[in-house]
Amino acid sequence: MPLQVVTPVRVRKLNFEEIKKRVGEHLKNVFGVEEFKITFAKQEEEVWRVNVEFKERDGAIEMPSTAQLSVDIRTGEIKELRKGYSWGF
Repeated sequence: MPLQVVTPVRVRKLNFEEIKKRVGEHLKNVFGVEEFKITFAKQEEEVWRVNVEFKERDGAIEMPSTAQLSVDIRTGEIKELRKGYSWGF
């Protein structure tokens, strides 16, 4: 029986710019926020851990807010979102 050569499958991982785009889409859909600043981003085994700062509007009042997100490294799916929290270093 001949040996079969198995080539490893390279799984594409989303880069920082792609993750930033996904985070922006999610913040817009959930909070109506279009402007935000990423203050921390760390790629781990299966997720990107991201902290963001943004301003929310309540009528004429703008209030600063934060959120932490876990984003699937392959699909860009938001796995976790916690408003008012941030990942530690």
